[in-house]
Amino acid sequence: MMWINRFWDWFWYFRRGKVRYRVWDHGDTYNAMASNGQMSVYNCHGSTPEQALEMAKYRLKKFLEEEQKE
Repeated sequence: MMWINRFWDWFWYFRRGKVRYRVWDHGDTYNAMASNGQMSVYNCHGSTPEQALEMAKYRLKKFLEEEQKE
């Protein structure tokens, strides 16, 4: 079953150069994940889904910039 999810993400997101975002509700906080197919960031917390998503975008951008410097 996991291979179906990986193929789906590759076909609809990563192949087109897009980023896949997911947000989970943990009661009083939200946790977000962002992945571009090669790099993923997890544990991006926020008090609203939008804040968690913005944190995931920021951290993915930050790590991609650090990778390009090397």
